[in-house]
Amino acid sequence: MKRSIFIAFLILAAVVGWIGSGQFSNNVVAKDDNSESITETENTYSQDTDNNENEDFTFSVETKIFTSSLIDQSIELQGQTIHNKKIDVKSEISGNIEKIEFTRGDKVSQNSEMILISPEDRNEKLLSAKKDLERLNKELILNEKNRDNLLRQNVERIELYEIEYASAKQLIDKGLSSKSKLSLASFNLANAKADREDIKIKFESTLANLEAQISNVKSILKNIKLDIEKTTIRAPFDGIISEKMVEETEFISIGTPLFTIIDLDPIKIEGYLSEFDVNKVSVGTKAVIEDSNGIKKDGLISFISPSAETSTRTFEITIEADNNDLSYKSGITTKIIIKGSELKAHKIPPSILTLLDDGTVGVKAVDNNNQVTFYPTKTIKDTIDGMWVSGLPQKVNLIVSGQEYISIGETIN
Repeated sequence: MKRSIFIAFLILAAVVGWIGSGQFSNNVVAKDDNSESITETENTYSQDTDNNENEDFTFSVETKIFTSSLIDQSIELQGQTIHNKKIDVKSEISGNIEKIEFTRGDKVSQNSEMILISPEDRNEKLLSAKKDLERLNKELILNEKNRDNLLRQNVERIELYEIEYASAKQLIDKGLSSKSKLSLASFNLANAKADREDIKIKFESTLANLEAQISNVKSILKNIKLDIEKTTIRAPFDGIISEKMVEETEFISIGTPLFTIIDLDPIKIEGYLSEFDVNKVSVGTKAVIEDSNGIKKDGLISFISPSAETSTRTFEITIEADNNDLSYKSGITTKIIIKGSELKAHKIPPSILTLLDDGTVGVKAVDNNNQVTFYPTKTIKDTIDGMWVSGLPQKVNLIVSGQEYISIGETIN
């Protein structure tokens, strides 16, 4: 029992001795890429005791000089390549496939012939429609000639009846003829004028009928020509044949898939930006992409989604890059680096950040007059060994330890 009491007294004496030693701080000197040294400063406070005696309390704060550095604000993220265009070409007519001009994997040019479909009886229908159109055009010309002839004859009759009418009237005026002859001349003249209107109406009706037939035949002719053109299937754009769905001699109907063509130039890269980064870029911003084989390409942002993905709160972006060599395929994973401007910033330990009563985040520093000042900061990015912030002077003496014991505006002795 006496031995345990003795050990307890030894421990108590050691604790009292350590407390009485007055070591409230450690003197540490460290080096950093953008800092110079740490200094220790003392501040003295007075406090009344119960015996109305003044007792001085001394504590130390550590400061460290930080210098700004230029950092690259480039954004790095993962993406995936997608094709520029992809189409399943389908047949627009029915018939037997006569010839296929490609194999799967071929690189083809726009408008090149890919598949030939049997024209069947379309050429004969085309010839028949052309003959019908030719016949109707001749009838149209003949109708116009007949109309002109009848109208000319009608004009001659009218002139003749006008002369007869005038002669009969003169004879009646002289008392040499009866009124019946005048009436007959007047009747003939009126009939001739009425015939002129009948001729116009009849031939206008015939003309309208012929024009309607001609329009119908022209429509039929156009459709036949289009059908004949559709018997030759052409590539809709430059690309690569990825799928072949038919074989020669096979009968196909309207809507039958024939082949799939993919355009990989330019190549598109799809990625997703965080809420923090989306306002740092815009359409036309430069980007560098790199695939798993180390092949790099320069590209431009061509699309930024106006709304975020509900689940991830990220924004879809699309980058387009030249892919003339077709080194990039669709569906491969790539690294995207969106180039940003350089910014002056300081790398500081997150532990020295201070929060004001109004919620402002910043750091405390010591100015040239040894007074404590406060700088609001903005976080640029986090790293493993520190945090990059902006809003500080190029060279600043920050308080890295003891900042919680001093107030802004206080003088450091």
